Amino acid sequence: MAFTHIRNQFDLHRQKIVFLGFVLAMLFGTQAAQAQKKIKQQNKAGYDDKIVHYGFYLAVPLTKYNIQHSQDYADQLANDPGGAGSMAINAKVSPGFYTGLVLDVRLAEYLSARFVPGVGFYGRSIEYANAPQETGERGDVVKTISSTMVELPLLLKYKAKRRGNFRMYLVGGIKPGLDLGSTRSGDDVENELLVDNFDLALEYGFGVDIFYPYFKFAPEIRFSHGLINQHVANPSLYNTSIQKMTNHNVSLILFFE
Repeated sequence: MAFTHIRNQFDLHRQKIVFLGFVLAMLFGTQAAQAQKKIKQQNKAGYDDKIVHYGFYLAVPLTKYNIQHSQDYADQLANDPGGAGSMAINAKVSPGFYTGLVLDVRLAEYLSARFVPGVGFYGRSIEYANAPQETGERGDVVKTISSTMVELPLLLKYKAKRRGNFRMYLVGGIKPGLDLGSTRSGDDVENELLVDNFDLALEYGFGVDIFYPYFKFAPEIRFSHGLINQHVANPSLYNTSIQKMTNHNVSLILFFE
């Protein structure tokens, strides 16, 4: 009896129910389409049409000297086969920090030139293990060169085709640098380590452009290899054991453009 009553009520209001269902389906369909459109919508769609872009960046490098030992060092090892009286020299990896501005100029559809001047703060160290001391004993000594570098990288950026709000890219170029800080390891003239105040490095790396509604964010990994010998001749024990020193960095850079 109750089931028959419900069926009769359904037959009586069938058109109203079908119409209501149609309206609800249209509403949900419209909302789904809008959500889908919002997901596929490109942020800053006309970004690549502009010739010039500006921005800034923050970077955290891991840095060290690449060392080539001198003939004096090789002779020391040859005269001491056991190594008990020999001094070992090893470069240490140290963190640093640098920041600067971005000028990006569009050259072609997938190619741009980038001038990214900045200031870097580094503390590169060399460890002298089993080094002779003034007391006549031997011990470990660490010589650190603290540098404040004005850096002027000039790079080319090759970009892949944009996929939604993401795009991979490659970057490479050269980086001249001038040290405005100290070029020596300390005030002990007889036992200091000296370096040059000018450097030129080859740089290359990769990253991804991520487009947001109001800006573009780009994390990048970049490698830097110094091309100029930083070693300055000095009669101290810590200099005569080294023939060549070059700067090397691996950096995580965060661009905001």
